[in-house]
Amino acid sequence: MDTLFTLAYEIGSLYIIVAIGWIIRRKGLISEQGQRSFTTLLLYIALPCLIISSMHMPFQYEQAYGALIMFVLSIYIMGGTLFVSRFITKKLTLPVNRSAVFENVILFGNQGFIGMVIILQLFGQEGVLFASVFNLIYYVLMWTYAIYIMNPEGLPVSKTMFILKNPGFLATIAGFILFIFPVQFPAFIMDPIATIGQMTVPLSMIMIGMMISTVTYAKVLAYMKDIFVYIAVMIRLFIYPIVFFLPLLLFKLPFELFMIACLLSATPSPATISMYAQVYAGDMEFSAVVVFFSTLLSVVSIPIVYLVFLLLI
Repeated sequence: MDTLFTLAYEIGSLYIIVAIGWIIRRKGLISEQGQRSFTTLLLYIALPCLIISSMHMPFQYEQAYGALIMFVLSIYIMGGTLFVSRFITKKLTLPVNRSAVFENVILFGNQGFIGMVIILQLFGQEGVLFASVFNLIYYVLMWTYAIYIMNPEGLPVSKTMFILKNPGFLATIAGFILFIFPVQFPAFIMDPIATIGQMTVPLSMIMIGMMISTVTYAKVLAYMKDIFVYIAVMIRLFIYPIVFFLPLLLFKLPFELFMIACLLSATPSPATISMYAQVYAGDMEFSAVVVFFSTLLSVVSIPIVYLVFLLLI
């Protein structure tokens, strides 16, 4: 139970930073162009540094075995939720410009930013190692499938090179190579990388605050009458993490690995889907509102999901 209170405390603290990001953007202290630069700094510099520094440790068979388990869990979760998301979306009566957006907001969570931050706060650097491996399939699908269902012509001919441009994917591969091979870089190289990586926590939460600041009060009121917003948020925050992880209790997985995968899978919808919707003529307002509501409700939903499995394990 102490860990539950720690989780609630950490999430509450993180969302105070989100509120600061919201105020910064709403007050115009950072322009839209500045926000893009902010996102670039986080995506291409801070987050890769966090991943690489977390995976720069002496090789241990126990950790390698844990990484293998996380990779298998990633295939199971992403493959299973992709199939179910596709099925649900086809069964619902949705406008053409909303169908692909709906599928994406229930399929993908904010594993790269909110997820990594929560895992770092709860499980430390070793937790980030396991989380990075778990996110490999997520990165591939986010940069391929998410775009494909919105616009089948949106992917470049060289899909492999397109995936390899993903900084999170590249950093994870580089970090895993460092982990497997007995290469230890001197402290004067790794210490600056680790310091930059520590910027991921505040930068991520400020960026999320700035992104959801685009949702106006009028939009919130208008979409509160839309049943599909509630369906999307419930599936993303509660149904998927509980339904897909309940069967895994039979396998008696290590608690740390189970909870890292579960918490990552319980993260709210990412703002990246809103960006895709804008580029590929999807229902951007709907995606922005789902991201807004799911992000706010995750303050409560993530501790609830954690508590459910804490009582069952």
